[in-house]
Amino acid sequence: MKIKSFLLLLFVNIMALSAQEKLELYFDFSKEVINEKSSKEFEKWLKNGKDKEVVKIHGFCDSVDSNLYNKELSKRRIDNVLSLLNSNQVLINEKLELVSYGEDFLHSKTQSENRKVEIFFKTVKPLTTIKEDSKKTIIEKIVDDSKPGDLLKLENINFFDSSDILLPESRPALFDLLALLIKNKNLTIEIQGHICCQPKEAIDIISAARAKKIYDILIKNGIEKERLSHIGFGSSKPIYLVPERNEKERIANRRVEIKILKK
Repeated sequence: MKIKSFLLLLFVNIMALSAQEKLELYFDFSKEVINEKSSKEFEKWLKNGKDKEVVKIHGFCDSVDSNLYNKELSKRRIDNVLSLLNSNQVLINEKLELVSYGEDFLHSKTQSENRKVEIFFKTVKPLTTIKEDSKKTIIEKIVDDSKPGDLLKLENINFFDSSDILLPESRPALFDLLALLIKNKNLTIEIQGHICCQPKEAIDIISAARAKKIYDILIKNGIEKERLSHIGFGSSKPIYLVPERNEKERIANRRVEIKILKK
């Protein structure tokens, strides 16, 4: 019985792995930005007509230099690829696995083949595949009870520090916002971006970039431009007072909110 259970588990794991696809992007020696050939491959990958969700990103280096240096370079390569994925609104799994290797992997004899990042992904249904008759989400219920001029805090749409890159766990809340706009054709909103950690008088462009990121994602998924606007408020309207007491409060302040302009 134990053998059967083990074989079943092994089969499930193999099937899960086979459902994932992989894209390899390559780098020139000691560089952390993908090379010209891989840039073209990445563009083709984006245009192949499928919606993809990235589940793992692994970074590698050649065997030149120290293990520590190579691990740090691998991590920078991963960070740049992750930024590239986010700027193109590629879906990121909320349990994204990031692994940077130094010299602790089986190297190819051809050094250029080791300077790479592997993106593991699976094909998913597009965000716009939403049933009109699905159950109401929390944000829909809140909007039902709101009026033009009301400000709505979007739970769990948060960002990495000093960046417009969304945290992986932001996808469900973003999905709910898109569903809300698809179902409510007259709803017009202003997307408001915020940051953490800075004094109120600080001039900041990241909050505006965060609002613009959500704006771009919604437009890419079919929401009309006329129904959306975006603005950044820096740290002038924090949920928690600046300086925040801990990372949880800092994450909460790195957010976007929506203001209802028309229903």
